[in-house]
Amino acid sequence: MTLIDISSVKVDVLPLDSQLTPIPDVIDRARGGDRHAFGELYDTHVDAVYRYVLYRVREPSDAEDLTSEVFTRAFANIHRYRWQGKSFLAWLYTIARNAVTDRRRRQRPTVDLDDAYGVAEEGPTAHDLAALSEQVDALRGAVKHLTTEQQEVLSLRFVENMSSRQVAKVLGKNEGAIRALQFRALGRLRKLMTAEVA
Repeated sequence: MTLIDISSVKVDVLPLDSQLTPIPDVIDRARGGDRHAFGELYDTHVDAVYRYVLYRVREPSDAEDLTSEVFTRAFANIHRYRWQGKSFLAWLYTIARNAVTDRRRRQRPTVDLDDAYGVAEEGPTAHDLAALSEQVDALRGAVKHLTTEQQEVLSLRFVENMSSRQVAKVLGKNEGAIRALQFRALGRLRKLMTAEVA
């Protein structure tokens, strides 16, 4: 066994308060007005936010618009970001959820002209599409009966393909709590979907 003498080695130690701060340097610089730092945050999180929004709105062009709106809101309010035991991505998801809700409140239902006249395309028959649409509508209706936390856990687990550990980190919870939320959410969906079929 070889021992190394480190008595002559100098190590720079950060002040205790900077070691305990959970805010990464890039977030701190962005809060200070550094546009390049915010650009780094954008590059890191834009794909995850886009997928999250796309799952909720189902239309790629709307998802792109809303993702842009999320980062515009985040940039305008970065000075308000405070560490609360959740990741920066969780803060962006909160902004995204609010942006989607705001958009739905403003939107009026519309029907695509091709869909209105039933223009045929290559692919599944109208019957197949109707059956699939009924199943999707039933699932969406059932998901609305879940708590917001349960919906977020399912979205992050199955849409974002995150592990329980990753979801726990994003939502600022322990892994056991995430598994419990997922278990209860899937059980509730099973009951709601079974009741829908019966």
